[in-house]
Amino acid sequence: MFFKFKLPLVRSSVLCLAAAFAFAAGAEPASRQSCSNASLHGSYVYTAHGVTLPALGLPAPLTGAFASSGSAEFDGQGHFTLTARSSFDGVLQGPATVTGSYAVNADCSYTSQASNGVTFRAVITGHGAELLILQTSKGTVISGVAEARREREESEDEPRACSIRHSAGSYGFIADGYAGAPTLPGAPFAPLAGVGTVNLNADGTFTMMAQRSVNGSIDPQVLPLTGRATVSDCTLTLDFDIGFYFIGTIRDRNEIFFIETDPGTALSVRARRI
Repeated sequence: MFFKFKLPLVRSSVLCLAAAFAFAAGAEPASRQSCSNASLHGSYVYTAHGVTLPALGLPAPLTGAFASSGSAEFDGQGHFTLTARSSFDGVLQGPATVTGSYAVNADCSYTSQASNGVTFRAVITGHGAELLILQTSKGTVISGVAEARREREESEDEPRACSIRHSAGSYGFIADGYAGAPTLPGAPFAPLAGVGTVNLNADGTFTMMAQRSVNGSIDPQVLPLTGRATVSDCTLTLDFDIGFYFIGTIRDRNEIFFIETDPGTALSVRARRI
């Protein structure tokens, strides 16, 4: 009895799918965005994380969890400049600046190579608003996202785009990466994720409420944190009263990409205005 009732339903479903495909085949194709090198121009802020493997050929202390944040400038003619701070298995490197070249395909994907030999494949989305990036160097499993910086909307008598007054406000954040000793005393280097809110004040102080999962152990309660914030050349530094340090690249007045700069961490953070 069960199969006698089910078979007509299956047949009807197949017929409906066939009709849907037939309709789609006769429909007008959606217009496609066509891209060129000129589609990729301007200033971007990025964050990336993943792992480096022995095949990359780095010294053993730099092989493992990876996190990075920084900025990139594309000239629309196939050339870029990248400035980055990176954590290799808890060892901080940078800031370092490299140049490179890129080639955009008609389907809005592109490949690029930096002067230090690092290669990437990525996709331009949102008419240049966002880049989805994969590092293609052998021995890496690293992906990232870059967001275009918006042009200034302020009038000349308003705070400069990259100032503590300009960045003041309430943000939500998400953190992902690895951490361990000595920043987390006695803890193994293990996965860490976190979420919370941070209030940046115009006087250079900040307050934060955060909850973390450290190697699968959840903080039993939300952690209240405080500290001071400074801005220089569109770089925002968070100096926590308990001794943590984060450095962020300001995308615009709504978003900041951070990396933790403490030893024994490879953690990237994305903060967005509430």
